[in-house]
Amino acid sequence: MLRKIMTAAVLAAAAMGVNAEDFYLKPAPKGMEMNLPVTVQKSFPNDKARIVFSTMSEAKDLATAQSEVNKTMAEAQQSVKDFSSIAKIRNGGYYTQPIYTNPKKGEAPVITGWRARQNIIVETEDVNGVASLVQVGQQAKLALENVSYSLSEEAKAAAQDQLSKDVIDALNKKAESIAVAMKVAPDALRIEKLNFNSFDFAPEGAVFAARAMGANAAFKTVETPVFEAGTSNLSMSVSAVLKTEGAE
Repeated sequence: MLRKIMTAAVLAAAAMGVNAEDFYLKPAPKGMEMNLPVTVQKSFPNDKARIVFSTMSEAKDLATAQSEVNKTMAEAQQSVKDFSSIAKIRNGGYYTQPIYTNPKKGEAPVITGWRARQNIIVETEDVNGVASLVQVGQQAKLALENVSYSLSEEAKAAAQDQLSKDVIDALNKKAESIAVAMKVAPDALRIEKLNFNSFDFAPEGAVFAARAMGANAAFKTVETPVFEAGTSNLSMSVSAVLKTEGAE
């Protein structure tokens, strides 16, 4: 915006026959307000992983389907706990539904069996051990639904602290540049108002999805998968209202 003002002023000066090299904006009068927006964006390495596993079973009766899911999930969760002492496991949902026949015209559908399914969510801050943790779950007959990465609350708070310092530094530099261009002493400016806003962006290259394996899939030897934690982008902006010294 300042560049546009300067360009317009120089063109106006040239039209009036004034030497453009001698032209500059006059010092701001005391009490003049200036709105100054500044935004800083940075990438921070993700330090938290979220893994979603599932298991499903189909049987002629509901009790059998549920029992198979319960048994598989109990053994798999124990395998995950034995492998990682810092992984946190929570339920992601438990579902049952009847399986119907495909009836002929005029006939009512009939229940021929039941399907049971359970999802669990595993969270860990050991991002380097995610691939091995996924392998453990798959070898324990769990299907991998997806893996996603993010910043932990501690890492996010530290990142926002850093952004706060960076955006204030950027604000000071921008205010100083404008003051010099307008022939105003930088120390003649004072802050009237400051408004901060922070924004999160979706992690880059940090989300991986896999189609869940069916109940009859063979769970034998599962090779170790490869994942990258990626980064998360955080942005902080500050909108400042500055006044030249001497305002009443």
